Amino acid sequence: MSGADVIGPDDRSPLRVEGLSLLTSRDILLDRLSFAVEPGEVLALSGAAGAGKTLLLRALSGLAPKGVTVLGDIHIQGRRILVTQDGALDPLRTIGAQFTELLAHQSGMDERTALRCAAEALERFQVPAAARRLALHPHELGEAMRWRAALALAMAAEPALLLADAPAAALDPTQRVRLLSDLAAWTREAGTALLLAGRPQPDPIQADPVPSGLADRRLILAQGRLEAPEEEPTPAPPPVEPAPSGPPILSVRDLRVAFPLGRSWRGAERWLTVVDGLSIALAEGETLALLGETGSGKSVLARAILRLVPPVGGQVSWLGTDLAAAPPEAMRRARGDLQILFPDPLAAFDPLMTIGAQLAETLESLRPPRSTAQSAAQSAAQSTADRAARLAEALEEVGLPAAVLDLHPGSLRPAEAARAGLARALLPEPRLLVCDEPAATLDGSERADFLALLQAIRRRRRLALLYATQDAAEGLRIARRALVLLLGRIVESADSVVLATRARHPYSRALIAAAGLDRPALHGDPPSPLRPPTGCPLRLRCPLAHDGCAQVPPTLAPVAPGHRVACHVAQDSAQEDGKAP
Repeated sequence: MSGADVIGPDDRSPLRVEGLSLLTSRDILLDRLSFAVEPGEVLALSGAAGAGKTLLLRALSGLAPKGVTVLGDIHIQGRRILVTQDGALDPLRTIGAQFTELLAHQSGMDERTALRCAAEALERFQVPAAARRLALHPHELGEAMRWRAALALAMAAEPALLLADAPAAALDPTQRVRLLSDLAAWTREAGTALLLAGRPQPDPIQADPVPSGLADRRLILAQGRLEAPEEEPTPAPPPVEPAPSGPPILSVRDLRVAFPLGRSWRGAERWLTVVDGLSIALAEGETLALLGETGSGKSVLARAILRLVPPVGGQVSWLGTDLAAAPPEAMRRARGDLQILFPDPLAAFDPLMTIGAQLAETLESLRPPRSTAQSAAQSAAQSTADRAARLAEALEEVGLPAAVLDLHPGSLRPAEAARAGLARALLPEPRLLVCDEPAATLDGSERADFLALLQAIRRRRRLALLYATQDAAEGLRIARRALVLLLGRIVESADSVVLATRARHPYSRALIAAAGLDRPALHGDPPSPLRPPTGCPLRLRCPLAHDGCAQVPPTLAPVAPGHRVACHVAQDSAQEDGKAP
């Protein structure tokens, strides 16, 4: 029966799809999909942006877009619930009221029973003081807490089939993996079939599900068809680069970035400290990763080094010049050597100018003509030809055709925009490239291809690279050395190989575990930088915290040659052992 839900009395599978196709008058959007999800099974459906994951889930929930024809059979046994990408909750009603309405409608519960059930559901997702949260509206909850409420609401209705469209994709990896682990455990216990859709990278459902337990099976949706995942060979480790031998070209000492928050009721000035006394050094051609969750200070640090964010203290020395106090002319000259890649390359382009015009503007303002003596004698036509050649060379280096120069940013796909942003950053022939989540808008193979291109260009040009990312695995693959940041401070510093295998700080271990899709040992959510805890900033989430952690903030101290940690427990362990494990 085309386009209809059919209850199969002899089939216990909550979802069985046979020959499902979705068509418009011009295109085949999904082509003859067939699969099933069993009770208590978690099926991960991955695919790049635009592959059709959201369209498939909407069709399975009976919400196919207008103008789309549904062919084939969809067999559903029992109640189904769709959780959309935004985890939408009614903004005008309290969390408790939404639970009460749903449970009264689905199960006939009275208000008292429904609220008790709601509190228990929130507790399953590690929500503290769950009963009190029921009186709050969605906007009064943080992003992670709101997602816990949305998924708890869905599971409290006891669906036979739960369709989750990239849930919690915007959360930090540590929070997302914990949340999806709790969801998978609950669905298995309840016998609910879970179809979990998401992008291949960096979402957890892309990787091998066996170690993490997030999914029992996975399928890949590509070009409108389902594919079984192939066994991928273990990638060869990146070549170990020798430690730099020259002096640092970038030296950051005691850098502090803070933003004024006005005055307290007593008249005292209040400040939000985002970067708190950080010191780093980077040599010619060296790579350094900045790892941490949202709010750790890595993005602000990257921008403060380039003086895109004004520091309130400390020194940023580039080739002997203090950029924090440099006059405008000295800063303009330095910007040719210092370039940055932003998380959203499209937002970094002017939507009203063509790519060629913006690249030419960068070239003219930050890099003079190749030969000043010759350019004075050249005609305007020759100068234009030289500029066009340099722009074409820049696009060729990043794998884009010269025709991109005539396009506006809105015409570019995310992968093209990322490469165009890289071409613009390379035009002034910089010596340091600061990357702030440069592949955040890319998925799967496009992300891998862009990062491989970035690495190849860096090696060929011998660029120094500062790479800020939430993805610990990605940062450790790209950089020779890594710093782990927490609330604006360095909590661990080591070579990437050492950090990947012998991390000492519980926060570092949590980031690495989440990158490998293992449930992090941390509990709770990151503290607010407005009210950081006393002592160690991780102590409220750390499974190893003791009373002493609340007294004095740990200092960054060596536990092995080239390996420093700011953790009372790790330092005590190193002293007892006499060496780093």
